[in-house]
Amino acid sequence: MQQISSVTLADQNLILIAFSQLWEQEDIGQLSALLFAKLDEARIIEKVKGADREYLRFNYQQEYLIMHFESYSNACWIETEDQLASLSLATIAKKLTP
Repeated sequence: MQQISSVTLADQNLILIAFSQLWEQEDIGQLSALLFAKLDEARIIEKVKGADREYLRFNYQQEYLIMHFESYSNACWIETEDQLASLSLATIAKKLTP
């Protein structure tokens, strides 16, 4: 079963998320559900699916954020929509930290 293995807040504008096992693009639904289960106030606005990447735009504490998944590199990160520092990211990082 997939779990969050690490969460890193980088420069107050980016959260890097690592999972306990390698994952494929078809696992993104499960991974995003795992993350959003810890963010009960989040509201998904849009899902965009590409060839090797997917992202979900969501609203959290009146801020717009983007959760990215890149399957080739097994990368997952959350950033603000406008690339500015965010108070919400620190809160999200704490909620996601295993």
